[in-house]
Amino acid sequence: MQTKRYNISKPKKYTTRNGEEKTVWNNIGTLTEFYRDDGSISRMIEIPTINLEAQVFPFKDETPIQRVPVNQPINDLEKPLDTPPQKEEPSIDISDIPF
Repeated sequence: MQTKRYNISKPKKYTTRNGEEKTVWNNIGTLTEFYRDDGSISRMIEIPTINLEAQVFPFKDETPIQRVPVNQPINDLEKPLDTPPQKEEPSIDISDIPF
C-alpha cells in the first residue's frame, strides 16, 4: 500500500523590523492518502491540537433537487392565490360541556 502525506497549514502574517509584511505557514496537522492495490483511496486527517483523527470522504449530495414551477402549489395544503381562504365553523356539542 502506497501513502501520500500533506501538511495542513494556517497562515499568519507578521511585519519584519524593516516594515516588510511576510507570511509564515504554521503546520497544524496532516492529511494522509492511502492508495490500495484495488485502486481505491482512503484519506485520514489528523490535527493533534484539537485531538482530531477522522476519515475524509468525497462529498455526495444524496438528495435530488426537485424543481417546482412558479405557479404550481408545492403540496395539497397550499392553494392558489386567487381562491380566498375558507373558514370552517367549529361545531359545539352541548353535552361535551362539563358544567
